[in-house]
Amino acid sequence: MFDKTLVASGLGFPEGPIVLGGGKIVFCDGNVGELLVYDQTAVSTFVRTGGSPWGAVLGDDGVIYVTQGGNVPGSGDESAVSGIQRVRTDGTVELICSEVDGRTLYGPNDLAFGPDGRLWFTESGSEDDFRFDVRSPGRLFVVDSSHDGEMLMERPGVYPNGIAFDADQRLYWTESRAHRVCRLEDNEAVTFCQLSDEHVPDGMAFAADGRLFVCTTTSGGVTVVSPEGEVLGEIDLGEHATNCMFDGSTLYVTATRSADIEASERTGTFWRVETDATGLALLPGRL
Repeated sequence: MFDKTLVASGLGFPEGPIVLGGGKIVFCDGNVGELLVYDQTAVSTFVRTGGSPWGAVLGDDGVIYVTQGGNVPGSGDESAVSGIQRVRTDGTVELICSEVDGRTLYGPNDLAFGPDGRLWFTESGSEDDFRFDVRSPGRLFVVDSSHDGEMLMERPGVYPNGIAFDADQRLYWTESRAHRVCRLEDNEAVTFCQLSDEHVPDGMAFAADGRLFVCTTTSGGVTVVSPEGEVLGEIDLGEHATNCMFDGSTLYVTATRSADIEASERTGTFWRVETDATGLALLPGRL
């Protein structure tokens, strides 16, 4: 069912793939502070963001929006500030915001445009991050084109991570430490899929038929979940899958051969998986 091809290896910590168009796939390398690009032949540097980029989404203005983790150990960039970045194709990088709703962003992780055109993102917090004196819980935020925003909710102790909207425009996110995928219903978090302790969910992508493809790191690949929240099967990569993105029926997956690496180890990988699904079109938006 799933034909897997290793596209590239020797990367740092890759995450957040996006379809740029023209056959190009751009993704983050959080351990070297760069966006990389795969042009169907090779992987090369697309633009340097500094710090540790964790997630990316393409706006309908042709701009790439990035969750910037800041001076993450291994990035070697002490000047990097956590926040949301705007990256233009000419290489211009701009920090849009480093706080939202009066709250400092310590670990913005993944992001997606919602049905209202605003940018929704997870903030993994600083509860276990020695870089910060404060101990901020995980949170969910949304920000608009004027860069005003609000905190949707706090999620202490669970590490909010991947984020996505389904075909009914409902918000989903993963909680890595709780081993689950959540959905927003009536402004409350409900569990959509509870995974086993062997599955640590990270990034994810919806298929048009409602199936959810969830990168589950320590499981060694991608877990396929039904529209009802039941586990259907696994795509075994033998590596810690971190995030994924559909391009038609092709699923591009970022991964690493170690769960905790530094840039010097260069164990990151990039995969192409041919599936029986078609990716759900992402919602448009811009800031």
